[in-house]
Amino acid sequence: MTNTIIFSDLDGTLLDPVTYSHREACPALSRVHELHIPLILCSSKTRAEIEVCRQRLDNTHPFISENGGGIFIPKGYFKMPIEASELNGYLLITLGTPYAEILRNFSSLRRRFPVQVRGFADMSTEEVSKLTGLSLAEAVLAKHRDFDEPFVFEGAPSERFLQAIESSNLRWTQGRLFHIMGNHDKGRAVSILKALYEHQFGSVVTVGIGDSLNDLPMLRVVDRPVLIRHADGSFDNRIAISNLIKTQRSGPAGWNETVLQLLAQTEVEKPPFLPVRKEMERIFNSALAAVDPFNAVLNTVLCEHNQLRISETKYELSKFERIIVIGAGKATARMALAVESLLGEKISAGLIVVKDGHMQPLSIIRQVEAAHPIPNRAGIEGTQSILQMARDADEKTLVVCLLSGGASALLVSPSEGVTLRDKQEVTRMLLNAGASIAELNAVRKHLSSVKGGKLAQAAYPAPMLTLILSDVIGDPVDVIASGPTAPDSSTFAEAWAVVLKYGLLEKLPQCVADLLQRGMEGRAVETAKANDLSLSKTRNVIIASITQALAAAQTQSEQLGFTPKIISAALQGEACDAAHFLAQAAHVELMGMKPGERHCLLCGGETTVTVRGNGKGGRNQEFTLAFASEIEGLQGVSLLSAATDGTDGPTDAAGAVVDSTTAAHARRMGMDPLSYLERNDSYAFFQKFDDLSGGYSHFKTGPTGTNVMDIQIVLLNKQELPSAQPDIIS
Repeated sequence: MTNTIIFSDLDGTLLDPVTYSHREACPALSRVHELHIPLILCSSKTRAEIEVCRQRLDNTHPFISENGGGIFIPKGYFKMPIEASELNGYLLITLGTPYAEILRNFSSLRRRFPVQVRGFADMSTEEVSKLTGLSLAEAVLAKHRDFDEPFVFEGAPSERFLQAIESSNLRWTQGRLFHIMGNHDKGRAVSILKALYEHQFGSVVTVGIGDSLNDLPMLRVVDRPVLIRHADGSFDNRIAISNLIKTQRSGPAGWNETVLQLLAQTEVEKPPFLPVRKEMERIFNSALAAVDPFNAVLNTVLCEHNQLRISETKYELSKFERIIVIGAGKATARMALAVESLLGEKISAGLIVVKDGHMQPLSIIRQVEAAHPIPNRAGIEGTQSILQMARDADEKTLVVCLLSGGASALLVSPSEGVTLRDKQEVTRMLLNAGASIAELNAVRKHLSSVKGGKLAQAAYPAPMLTLILSDVIGDPVDVIASGPTAPDSSTFAEAWAVVLKYGLLEKLPQCVADLLQRGMEGRAVETAKANDLSLSKTRNVIIASITQALAAAQTQSEQLGFTPKIISAALQGEACDAAHFLAQAAHVELMGMKPGERHCLLCGGETTVTVRGNGKGGRNQEFTLAFASEIEGLQGVSLLSAATDGTDGPTDAAGAVVDSTTAAHARRMGMDPLSYLERNDSYAFFQKFDDLSGGYSHFKTGPTGTNVMDIQIVLLNKQELPSAQPDIIS
């Protein structure tokens, strides 16, 4: 078990948030001690505070203080020389900015902004004790800081003040309290310690456990991220990464149950197989981080001096009496969170429609949850409210519209004479027929009173700024979300052609066929076109897409020692055909590699599946299963194909992981991959494969908060001679 390392937060995680007791975690702590597993305390606490905790826990391992500001390694712990300073029996690796400099900058910011905010340096020991629940002796230790300053707002947090911190080349984070600090975080410190362990012990498996935003950088860089439930039963919704394990219980009780479960799994796992999946997960997580909707908005939009700026476009906020925020999509809640942080109380009203389970903790903008991909009544009611807000807008109203993937099904308002059931049936038929997103949207726009520029028409003459997270190949604004604020290039005739292409004319609800026919004859109103005056005051801006995700994946794979190559950012067509294409590319790439070389092939896009069987699955799982059969017999090939939104078809999986031996191993267990493909039953295949083999081929992330289509990651490891391959991906 020496290849496992646990990095753990303290308050609210290993320690009870009120009593600061670790009693409920004692069974797992004892097991960790028995197995000689390093437990690295990684906290916002000071060195002095953590030293007391280490004594209580009988812990002799390195630790990380003040959100990654300092790494303290007991002298002689590692055999190799380490570039560090010496301090009271430790080797200290300093990553943080000196505390005195932090305080100077903090004071300067408070002079510039009339915000009621207090840091530990402003408080007496008694005040710190009262604020935190620490004893007076513990509060003294908490005030002896080296790298960051905890602070609190007297009243609601000021987003403007937090933005000013970041504009001053500093950072802020949040655990139980806010912290202002330099350019460091827990993730950077964890990565450094992990590298030291790997240098001394070889391959290691890392577990990271935390409960708050300041733990996110740590959770992103470990192999097994664990999020602890809060005492009120909630989780920090700002933490959305792949493979995240969420505890059933809160605090140290949740720490205990999850660590015991992980240790039980690790004892039966085969560590040599772990690095393959581990590396793919790290590449995937880097891609997700690059297209985080919250950051994408903040990187695109600037609000200062009562002015909203997007590139060269400026909106003088003093000219508007109202600002409203509307929108829809799987990633729109995190976009809205960013807009709230930018505009705060300047927002007069807001409403967005999000997919079930994708809400975020918003304070001003209302959220309606609705079904996806088949629309439901909640989506219609939410859309009707949004349309009414748009119609009520005037020249003195700035409308900010937020759109992301999934909005076509969430922003739904059937044309007169068409019912929700009709739209549901048409959507289902097109999806099962394998229609592309562009084809699907061409039909949906012409059955809608909100799509195809009609939302912008409703808001005219109000100026509208639409921020778009693209989930469509090529980023066409008229296709993403069915273009509710963009001119539509498709026509009733093209919608009719899609119906004919897939042989659906005889199956269409009669009212839908009649509407399309009337439209072709000019007896129904077309969607908004490029020369429409009502679109003249609308600006559409792409804030993130698959391009940024692939670039980040390329960078991460290079950092992991692979030679990366982006094969395509526009992978489309039938999932099985696309899998054949990528398998051929992998074969060609492998043939040109030298022994010992490691390459990474990357693709992005969105394939389709023509449903012929009655099984359960999604395009990524079908893609991966087909790829497994294509690469059988090759050496050193593995694939992760996953949806960036965390949902692959009507399943709880984002995708799947396979290697060159998956297909053969499945047959040895009595499973025929091809028969599962014929039934479109890829979900059942991977579920049964994992149950029988003890593997981890299914890739489950939960909702990620973003959506830029799918990513395929192929890792190639050229071997000198044929050697035994693992039976499973763990």
